[in-house]
Amino acid sequence: MEGVGIVFGESTTDHFTFIVNPKNGLPRFGEFLTVKNRDGDDVLAILKSVRNVNWLMEAGKGSYDYVEKTVNVFSKGVLEKSEAILATAKVVGVLRRADGEFLTRPAPNRVPIKPGERVYLADDDDLARIFSNGHVRIGRLIARESIEVGLDVNRLVSRHFAVLAVTGAGKSNTIAVLTREIVSNVSGTVVILDPHGEYQRLSWPGARVNPIKATIDPGRIRPGELAGMLGIAENATQQRRFLSIAYYTVKHEMIEEGLTPGGREFLERLRDKVEDWIRASESDEKEITYIDHRGRPVVRKLKANDRDSLIRVSDYINEFLRDFEEFIGPSDILSELKPGFANVINLSGMEEEQMIALASFLLRGIMKTRVEYVKAKNISDRDEMRRIAEQYPALTKPLLVIVEEAHIFAPRNESNPASKWLSKIAREGRKFGIGLGIVSQRPKKLDDDILSQTNTKIILRLVEPNDQRYVQQASEQISEDLLSDIASLGVGEAVIVGYAITIPAMVKIYSFERDFKGHYGGGDIDIVGEWSGNPGESVGEEEALEDLP
Repeated sequence: MEGVGIVFGESTTDHFTFIVNPKNGLPRFGEFLTVKNRDGDDVLAILKSVRNVNWLMEAGKGSYDYVEKTVNVFSKGVLEKSEAILATAKVVGVLRRADGEFLTRPAPNRVPIKPGERVYLADDDDLARIFSNGHVRIGRLIARESIEVGLDVNRLVSRHFAVLAVTGAGKSNTIAVLTREIVSNVSGTVVILDPHGEYQRLSWPGARVNPIKATIDPGRIRPGELAGMLGIAENATQQRRFLSIAYYTVKHEMIEEGLTPGGREFLERLRDKVEDWIRASESDEKEITYIDHRGRPVVRKLKANDRDSLIRVSDYINEFLRDFEEFIGPSDILSELKPGFANVINLSGMEEEQMIALASFLLRGIMKTRVEYVKAKNISDRDEMRRIAEQYPALTKPLLVIVEEAHIFAPRNESNPASKWLSKIAREGRKFGIGLGIVSQRPKKLDDDILSQTNTKIILRLVEPNDQRYVQQASEQISEDLLSDIASLGVGEAVIVGYAITIPAMVKIYSFERDFKGHYGGGDIDIVGEWSGNPGESVGEEEALEDLP
């Protein structure tokens, strides 16, 4: 076998240059190659650059007149014989040892490549053994379309992942593909926090999808979460303090009456309690009695400026009751999750504060319940296991939480109730079978600690250099040459790097609609059709991607 070239010039343990054999065609950028090192091992490498040179016309040697004269003096045949194609490849590792042992996860290469060695295209069967052994199919190698790429779900979920790209590059399509594969292939439980309602029509043949309308039970969330939901700023400490003591007081009173604290009634009683205290501030005594978080009655003398804080709290509650009544419900959203389904929680229509409050409640409940279940299982506490199974069946098994628009819930250099629980799951979720997938088109606005905990990254088109650098800083796996790969990606293409894939690869992600006959909504409005009074069908993401240059 002739091969695609011969190692030419200086080489190292991790890079080499070779001169391309023009008879065998030009290898493509990102192509996988093999070559022998000095120990006789087969080394796997990726083609990183290709350049054309002509030894008679090297750059920097001569003026325009000299080059023109060279072209005119020498025959076309002489010029062509002086032409060469040089390629540079990055070594990925040892693929097969000299004794014939094949390594599905290439081992580090310890010795340099010998100049003069022939370079070959990697064998299809070898690449298939490396890339096609995952539980979920994500796409095909860009440089070798016959090779399917699979991801290891154990590694993907337990060590978390991130999907990062600019708007319109295929994030939603990627999440739809992953969700379909996890639910259909391994009966996994997936929970998607969907801020814009992109996945409300998620479907595929034989799909198991559980759409959930997001509602918040104010009696189940914590006072701090409730304050955020109502829009009370974190630095409004006096307002938050009054909301908190009213919260515990009303909860105590409802329980004393044999009622379950929750729903609209809880908020209305909360408002009424605050208004009682406003009236007390106008009386001669100016005293209120409340119940603290330990259930103990406390008498407090109101000060002159307390009245303004109480009025603002009452206003916040009334505004929420007026504007967001549809999101108030007595149900426990955790109990609505179904095992083995894609559970899509529709947050569209909520303000960011309410999204954060609901996400905090959901993430805290998932973490707390999984911890309780795993501990009960370890000590064979069947009563506790049965209680959780009856109340929260989806939480008796591992699950994957996917957070769309993750920069809303975990902003960089800011703290909120949701980001605290996302951070805790990112650090500790693996021990309790909770996986985390974060999705964002604004990586530089993401919490760097949470992003750094995602051990697999699926990076589609990222145009802005600041985003590219930020992603690189948050990941030890992304080298300088991978940054150039990211910059060269077309639409629907991704660099996948990390724990769930054997070696970094450039992948054409499957089209959810075309390859899996699925649908997930989120199409673009036909603007011209709407304006002209002749509306057509909305344009799906895949069609929109194909129209991009």
